[in-house]
Amino acid sequence: MTARTLALEIVTPDGRALLEAGVDAVVLRRRERRFELGSEIAVFPLHAPMLIRIPIAPARYRRGGETVHLALGGGFAEVRRDRVLVVTPRCETVPRGAPAPRVVASEICRRWAEEMRDLQAEMVGSR
Repeated sequence: MTARTLALEIVTPDGRALLEAGVDAVVLRRRERRFELGSEIAVFPLHAPMLIRIPIAPARYRRGGETVHLALGGGFAEVRRDRVLVVTPRCETVPRGAPAPRVVASEICRRWAEEMRDLQAEMVGSR
């Protein structure tokens, strides 16, 4: 029996932000009414195809023995075969070796969400 892995691709308006092969698992938050808002979903090889909406939130993936933390600016994720494609307006990878990488990713997402709220308030003229 051969070991299976995932390919993870993250695309932003600026182009491809990340392309990783040999990924063991991807963990994303989802923003769907039929599930608890903010719940996480783990995608492993041979996962069923799906399309999910993701909020501005931290994400992570595991490759080998290492976990890499990311900040995602919302968007969509498609799982097909052994490929996870994330389309998002923003993506930032927490530097390897950063202390408390989960906290760093959460703080980045908090700032982005605050910027989005401010921008939306300006757009509707509520200020």
